[in-house]
Amino acid sequence: MAYVSAKGGKLAGGWSWGCSHNEGIALHAETSGAFTSLCFDDWRSGLFVSTGVGAPDTAPVVQREQCWAGYCGGTFPGRAGDLVKSPDGRYTTAFASRGAASARKNPDDASSRGWTVKPKTSTHQVALAFLKNRNSGPGKAVFLTPAVGTENVNVHVAPYGKDRLLVSWESLKSAHCANGTCTGVSRAPTSGSSTATARSGARTMWWAPVSPATSQSSRTGRWPGLTHP
Repeated sequence: MAYVSAKGGKLAGGWSWGCSHNEGIALHAETSGAFTSLCFDDWRSGLFVSTGVGAPDTAPVVQREQCWAGYCGGTFPGRAGDLVKSPDGRYTTAFASRGAASARKNPDDASSRGWTVKPKTSTHQVALAFLKNRNSGPGKAVFLTPAVGTENVNVHVAPYGKDRLLVSWESLKSAHCANGTCTGVSRAPTSGSSTATARSGARTMWWAPVSPATSQSSRTGRWPGLTHP
């Protein structure tokens, strides 16, 4: 991680990621101090707070995921996630997650860093996590989607008014999954009147039903070029 000026010159600060094969990052630019950051680490298996952290050993856990070299069960769209800061200094991130039915240290890893995680679902579900500050791990992730037979990708979160968050994602019906990759029929995300809510602390997340503009066969990982009202 390096900071550069508007002219491209390297500035002071920054750190080594220490995130093994980095399978996805989310950054929030701060007015002072280290940028708040998260990373998906395929060695320790999951999503971690990595603000100013030079090694993954001390990084707080956001969510354990089944991961291996070049793959992680939790994903940000295009490996670049959203990290929203609220007026009270808390943060929210959204991601696609297979969850963890179990997670334990890998006894065969001499470094003691490796983990063995059994995913909760073969498909990815929409998850939100809340951080108290830029250096702290959250409580349990909040899952917004219950249909384990549906693959969910391209998960985004954005501020919506003073005290709300707008979460969007793309769902693939009739999902067929193998080795962590799913294919299916894509239904494009839209916006509209809220029909459900999920609460965590003082925040409320609202999301809307999806009315498909198109139907297509699609692999995961592509954000459709749509304009929302």
